[in-house]
Amino acid sequence: MHRITTPLDPTKKFSFVHIAKCAGATWIRLLHTVLELNTCPEKEQGAEHSLFYQKKKHPRCKDADYTLISLRSPRHHVWSQFIMCKYSPWGVNVTRDSDFPRSGNEYKDDEVDFDSWLGHFVSMGNKTNNDLNCYHPLNMQTRALTSREHKPFRPYFRGGGAELNPYMTLAMNTYTALDFVALVEFVHESQCMLYYRLGNKAPPVALSYLSQSCDCEKQQGYLQKSSSRNGTVHVQHHNMGKRTNLRDLPPASLSKVANFISADSVIYLNALKHFMDEMAWLESDNALGRRVVCDDVLKKWEPELSYLDGGRFNVSQLYRNAVLKNEAVDPFLPSPSEAQQQWKSGRQRD
Repeated sequence: MHRITTPLDPTKKFSFVHIAKCAGATWIRLLHTVLELNTCPEKEQGAEHSLFYQKKKHPRCKDADYTLISLRSPRHHVWSQFIMCKYSPWGVNVTRDSDFPRSGNEYKDDEVDFDSWLGHFVSMGNKTNNDLNCYHPLNMQTRALTSREHKPFRPYFRGGGAELNPYMTLAMNTYTALDFVALVEFVHESQCMLYYRLGNKAPPVALSYLSQSCDCEKQQGYLQKSSSRNGTVHVQHHNMGKRTNLRDLPPASLSKVANFISADSVIYLNALKHFMDEMAWLESDNALGRRVVCDDVLKKWEPELSYLDGGRFNVSQLYRNAVLKNEAVDPFLPSPSEAQQQWKSGRQRD
């Protein structure tokens, strides 16, 4: 059964695989503090492990019933790593004795420093022994899915540079087996899907959010009242270096970014396609029966995500295609199917 048609029991144990700079702290706070689910890890900050380690070896997480993760647009992920290293108290501390580039705090300074930071890793080639004491940007999300290491986000990979070329079949198989996948660019919509899958036994705050916020016709005012009481959470580690778009960065820098995200882009593009299929199902009469992915959100991300798939990607068109496919009773997302009918019947009985 496809994961979107599988209910998640809120009485079970949830393991969230925290990939650095993919909204992990936000999701852990939502799961553990707001929803009060049995969640591992409980701390928003701390060591970030590979999926393999967390699922097979982590003493508190390996017995979890569900495994969840959050993925992010690879280009935006690399920028987020950079500004975390440059500006956050943690980043300033760990890079203090390194050559991390800091020419200033102005808009253009960030562009210069970003290009220098990327150039440092480009110049290393296959060497992995100097990450300036912070993140190594190379395919970090894919490394989380494929690495067998305890902490896969540092460059000291076992076997030299083996993980510089991650095994994509393993990455895709691992991704497919996950119980829930959120996307940073669509964190609100991801919440709607999670809360719906928790069913009528979900915590009251989740049911309220689902009713009041997961509806394009009435969500605006509800979301503006951001607080943990209404299920709206955003964890921010610093407020420097934030940008409304990255497509206006210097072309030379964007070209360097592309060197580090080839594998992550494959994973993310597949995740985005599956996500829109899931949202089309959620919006259908088999589930909520109303719009959840709003036009203004699609309009915001359409130019920013157009770099994917060789610069030919259109997220608005992807969403429209998913809706049409769902309406046409596509085999990948049966509608209505026996599984979905069982889902609806189960919700009615609760």
